[in-house]
Amino acid sequence: MTTEVVAAGSNNFLLPNFTIVIEFVIFLAVLFVFYRFIVPPLTKAMRERDEMAKQQAENRANAVRRLREAEERYDKALVEARAEASAIRDEARADAQRIREERRSETEREVSEIRRRGEQEIATQRERAVGDLRPDLGALSTQLAGRILGTPMGEGGPQAETVRRFLAGLENRSGGVDAPSAGGRS
Repeated sequence: MTTEVVAAGSNNFLLPNFTIVIEFVIFLAVLFVFYRFIVPPLTKAMRERDEMAKQQAENRANAVRRLREAEERYDKALVEARAEASAIRDEARADAQRIREERRSETEREVSEIRRRGEQEIATQRERAVGDLRPDLGALSTQLAGRILGTPMGEGGPQAETVRRFLAGLENRSGGVDAPSAGGRS
């Protein structure tokens, strides 16, 4: 069959009037136009798209890295904040304990001062009472002795001098305080 087509030569629909050559030249012109004017912008657009995709992938990777770094900084700051809060809490407890101890010692000092002043006041009042009763004690003792003995005893007599000496001896023996009252009566 191929031999018939070549031999027929004039019946070939592609070869009459050099149509195939013109079609081939038009095909080459279209290819030239495509490679010259259409393919470069398409290639450029595809490269830009690839670059943009790469850039987005890098940005995403950078964002993930920055997110991890931020999380690490956050965790570190959280640990530091907890440690600082614990230190502040411990310091506050220590301050509270110190203040408690200061208050306790201050209260103990005040109590001991109040106790000391009270004891001084009691001693002063006791001395005043003993001092107030001493002159009367001699006279009362003399009167009581006179009643017991049945004889009157005078104020200026030798018996009054004996009572005074007895009271002075009691005073010296008890350290300036009447012996029965220092014995613990409350």
